[in-house]
Amino acid sequence: MKWFFISEQCILPFQYKSEAYEFAVVNQISTKAIREINLRPFKPSSCLHWLNQVIRLCENGHSLQSALMTQEQSHFNATSQQQIIAIRSLLQQGESVSIALSFFLPKSIRLIAAHIPNEGTEESKLAALIVSREVLTNQILLSQKLLKSLNYPAAIIQAALILAVVNKLLTHESIIQISIVWAGITCTILVFYYWIGFGYAYPFLCKHIASFRKYNTLTMLLALLKSGEPLQNAISKLCSGSVGKDQLQLYRCMLLLRSGAAADEALPSCWFMKTDLLQLKQLASSGDLYTPIEKAIRSWKDRNESILKRLSQAFPILGIVIAAIFVTHTLIALYAPLMDVNTLGF
Repeated sequence: MKWFFISEQCILPFQYKSEAYEFAVVNQISTKAIREINLRPFKPSSCLHWLNQVIRLCENGHSLQSALMTQEQSHFNATSQQQIIAIRSLLQQGESVSIALSFFLPKSIRLIAAHIPNEGTEESKLAALIVSREVLTNQILLSQKLLKSLNYPAAIIQAALILAVVNKLLTHESIIQISIVWAGITCTILVFYYWIGFGYAYPFLCKHIASFRKYNTLTMLLALLKSGEPLQNAISKLCSGSVGKDQLQLYRCMLLLRSGAAADEALPSCWFMKTDLLQLKQLASSGDLYTPIEKAIRSWKDRNESILKRLSQAFPILGIVIAAIFVTHTLIALYAPLMDVNTLGF
């Protein structure tokens, strides 16, 4: 599927360019402006700004569909403006909100938005966007903390490499080897900055660290429940977006629910802390499924922040170790001639 600019207020996907021309002719639109454009999902920071505006409009009385159709786009950059126009164009062509948004939302929140109900109250639809905003905010905060923790070790490493290069110049040695090392390490640091700054670190942590995966799963589960989905349907939808062990747990939960098991028996116990699990076991008498899930989300969030803190502390230590290697090498190169016995007259 390719995206085509049809007019100033119309951007739509088509399989072939001929289909874009056909659409323009049928709708009496000039074909002169038609061109293929490259549209990607929102960047996390742009998406958060966009979500805040949509939620603000909904809180001021607009329906979700109305908020997306009347959203002011002049406050965004050129790329985001095209994405907003594309969403509006899809809605004008009769696509559902969930389909229109799923093209452009970052991967970390795409599953939540993809299951915004077509029917139901506006509060249930807005709940999914509010949870999406929370997940995206956590992703951006995590990226900012990791980037900040990279600054100090990156500066130390660069200082050590400069010292090593100066030593080579003073001793009239070839700087080709140290220059290659310097270029390689600098490129690696820049790649890390890009990887973290553009939001790729968060999906990586979610994929490889269990507490991040459980936090995301429970957050999306709560969003689906608050949007009006029954527990069994919510679990079924989560299965499509999970892999590995998490997917097996979700399938097991779904099968237990289909066989008539109670929610407290079907939901994986590993999702909940001991205190939350006790409250979940009282579901039959309390009838409150939201509270234990919300408490479990807070518990996993606290654990994730602890993990992130340790990661932030590890980066400077790693930088100091790498810098120490180059400083040691430089010092040895400087003082080795003085330690040569021949230079002392023996």
